[in-house]
Amino acid sequence: MKKTYALLFTLFQVIAIGYYGYVRIHNAERVKEPRSFGDTGEYLHNASLPVFSREFWTDLRAPGTALFWKTVGSDPERIFQLQLYFSIFAWAALAYCATQAVASNWLKPPLFVLALAFSLSRDIFMWDPFLGSESIALSFMALFLAAAFWLLREWKAYKLILLLCFAVGMTLTRDTFAYLLLMIALINLPVFGLGKARSKALALSFAFLLIFGISSRLAELGLRPYRAILMNTALRIYPSDEYTNYFREHGMPVDERLVEMSRNPEAGQKFAVNIALTFDADQAGYRQWAQESGHAQYLRFLWFFKADTFQKVFTETAGQSFYPDVFYYTATGYRPILKDARLAELLYPTRFGLFFFFIANLLAAFFIPIAWREQKSVWYIPLLMILLSYPQAVLVWAADPNDIARHSVSHNILMRLGVWFLLFFVLDFLIPKYSAQLRFLKPAKDSA
Repeated sequence: MKKTYALLFTLFQVIAIGYYGYVRIHNAERVKEPRSFGDTGEYLHNASLPVFSREFWTDLRAPGTALFWKTVGSDPERIFQLQLYFSIFAWAALAYCATQAVASNWLKPPLFVLALAFSLSRDIFMWDPFLGSESIALSFMALFLAAAFWLLREWKAYKLILLLCFAVGMTLTRDTFAYLLLMIALINLPVFGLGKARSKALALSFAFLLIFGISSRLAELGLRPYRAILMNTALRIYPSDEYTNYFREHGMPVDERLVEMSRNPEAGQKFAVNIALTFDADQAGYRQWAQESGHAQYLRFLWFFKADTFQKVFTETAGQSFYPDVFYYTATGYRPILKDARLAELLYPTRFGLFFFFIANLLAAFFIPIAWREQKSVWYIPLLMILLSYPQAVLVWAADPNDIARHSVSHNILMRLGVWFLLFFVLDFLIPKYSAQLRFLKPAKDSA
């Protein structure tokens, strides 16, 4: 019976993945041309550099995207195809590995379909024709989750290596994923540090910390934190009297002319300030300060104004942080795959984004003690996917005030997918208990 089910389920998976791939590819054919944006040129420049050169790994953008683009000669149409097929493979792998995490045969098919259908949401597949890091980063994220489920099922060295490879892929594609690994590493220690899996938890945390350190160093060499300081000065610090005075008192050269420009409501003035800070000759003193001590002073600033740091994702950018509207980035010819708006909303809730965030986190907090008591290690993954959405939102808000919505897509996907995974895992836990109760209620048969 088990062999028959396994054979039928395998056949079902093959057919489902085939249809899923057909739907994704057919929808992609409607796109007129790949969509470029302001940063596309920087990614293309990175892809033009030799892989074994120092400049490739320390360019203005994280090198992961350029590494992929080089395999297709940086041709926009071929990049589109590469990103599309990589995404199809990654989400199919996640769907397969997620089903291995549940024991109930009744739940495996709907969970498999759910994982595939979830990736048909606009905020996931819309990035395939987008000439940026989003599509490749989200694909690596899906593969990272797939490998995590696979590793938790049975700890093997080769599975750990695969997980770390995908972790490296994520961080080399988007710097913010390095901080996600840092958070996971720090949480692993108290959660698993006292149990039988202590040595494994330490090894995984050490590996994640090492990846974080390497990623951070590459970002520093590429002057990415420095550029973030310039952007924050123009868009967040100068527009505020309180923030400007704080940095003036801590040694930052302040140009009153640029301060006035940054507070001008006229469109584009703040970005003109950023350009001036970056290139104007009379800002050389400011740029020297930004390179030498700007990053450290900015971290101190975030802690000094910690009420703003931890609350402004709710009071200032809640819509962008917890329901990012990124339709603006869709390519010409974009069409939704899920035509039924109610189904699309069910799979990937977008209305009442802040309300959904609080409900999701309360749900996760409720199940933490149950997961601990019942030793449900597989629940650890969706719980982290949900509970780490807030610190990631804070990180996005603090790192770059420009385009918070686009930078918030990944943690919103993780949170919503985490809710679905958690619900399935809870059902998988409850079904045997419910079945046992039914058997208990049945009258016992006579021994005779």
